[in-house]
Amino acid sequence: MTSAVLAATLCLAVAFGASGNVEKREYVCMMQDMVLTKPGIAIQYQGKTYYGCCAMCKEKIKNEPKKYTRAIDPVSGKQVDKAEAFVYGVEGNAYYFSSKENRKTFAENPGKYLKK
Repeated sequence: MTSAVLAATLCLAVAFGASGNVEKREYVCMMQDMVLTKPGIAIQYQGKTYYGCCAMCKEKIKNEPKKYTRAIDPVSGKQVDKAEAFVYGVEGNAYYFSSKENRKTFAENPGKYLKK
C-alpha cells in the first residue's frame, strides 16, 4: 500500500455516521467535509482556523485554498466561509450554513436539500 493511500485510509477511519448539529468545528475535516470522532488538526489560513484530519489536509488548503475554505449553504445557496459557518452532519458528511436558522431548516428535512 502506498503511503498516500495509507494516509487517506487513516484519514477516513476517523469519520463517523451520526447526524446532527456539530458545535465544535475541530470535529470536522473541512478538506473532506466529514465529521470526525476526535478533534482534527488546526490549519491557519489568512488569520482564520480551519480543521483537517491529517497532514495531507494542510497541503490541500495550501494548494487550493478557495476550494477548501468555502462551501455553499444548501438552504440559501450562498457561499460561506467554513471557519465561520454553522455545521450539521448527516451520516458523517458535513454541511455548512450561514446561520443557525438555515441549519435548523436543513435539519428538519435534510433530504429536501441533499442531491440524490
